[in-house]
Amino acid sequence: MTPSDLACQAPDHRLISLQSTCLIAAWLHEQQQPVDPVLAGSGLSPSDLQTPARLITPEQEQQVFANTVALAGDPLVGLKLGQRMRVSAYGQLGYAMLSAPTLLDALQVMLAFPVLLGSYFRLQLESLPDGLLALRADHYHEAPALQLFNVELCLSSIKAMLDDALGRPLPLQAVHLSGELPAHAEHYPDFFGTCPVQVGQSAERLVFAADALQASLPLAEPVTHFEAVRQCRSVQDSFRPEASPLISQLSAQLEQQLDAPPSLEQLAAQLHCTSRTLRRHLQRAGCGYQQLLDRLRFQRAKLLLNREQVPIYAIAEQLGFSETASFRHAFQRWSGTTPRAWRQQLPSATPAH
Repeated sequence: MTPSDLACQAPDHRLISLQSTCLIAAWLHEQQQPVDPVLAGSGLSPSDLQTPARLITPEQEQQVFANTVALAGDPLVGLKLGQRMRVSAYGQLGYAMLSAPTLLDALQVMLAFPVLLGSYFRLQLESLPDGLLALRADHYHEAPALQLFNVELCLSSIKAMLDDALGRPLPLQAVHLSGELPAHAEHYPDFFGTCPVQVGQSAERLVFAADALQASLPLAEPVTHFEAVRQCRSVQDSFRPEASPLISQLSAQLEQQLDAPPSLEQLAAQLHCTSRTLRRHLQRAGCGYQQLLDRLRFQRAKLLLNREQVPIYAIAEQLGFSETASFRHAFQRWSGTTPRAWRQQLPSATPAH
């Protein structure tokens, strides 16, 4: 899997959680300020904040953001709020990131569930020269007056999430801004570390060394990660009215049968529909049956490789490969490296046969 494969685009029509609005309310409460003014014009009331699972529209959240900027009188408000968005505040998405084997896996999770992340940008990993990578944010389509607030909220919150996942600050090589240097940029080191800020760029970016993606995470736990990712998929599907419940059922069925993957026709029988119906739903979802199977196999393979006591031949069997060589070739196609090389990058890895 290459960096260009790791991208997420926030849907144009979606519902989002009250998470950010609740965070702003908590911030105001700490400063002994009333909440009502920041909710003005949003159609939300303070009582709504007692049910954070409630879904609202992006327009409602942007109204809250606009009120916050107008009332705060603090140019650093976007940066400060972003820094408060710790990874644990993201529910199952946060647990899936914290329990991932490596920073790459945590980023894959973050980019795979844009609805849960709630970003107003398209996010993707981008390869740069000199062994650098960037988390790129572009395609901003909200109010121009709120762009800097949303940029700083996005970049500082992602930096906070990755720091939490790593258990230490992620060293940045640079921060890229598409606009001009804001007057308060002298405070950027408090949020991004002492790295250069480059303006007039083609997109907003957090730039870091490529080898940082292989960093092992201190709270990695395969079973928790697997279950949290499954929950993320379920929650994201429920947030998107256009998502096909049939595809979610298909994925769940496949996850339970990776040791002997059924054919599309067999899956259709299990789901009490026709293979033609399944193909149509897969086409609407933008993927084929083999692509979905490969995605689930790759996810499971990484979890099993993190368990040093499981031999590679046993992993091949658990993923339905009749020969270890076939699994090795497939894994190299998915990741660009072999299962053995992937495992050796993990801390305290021991040889497996």
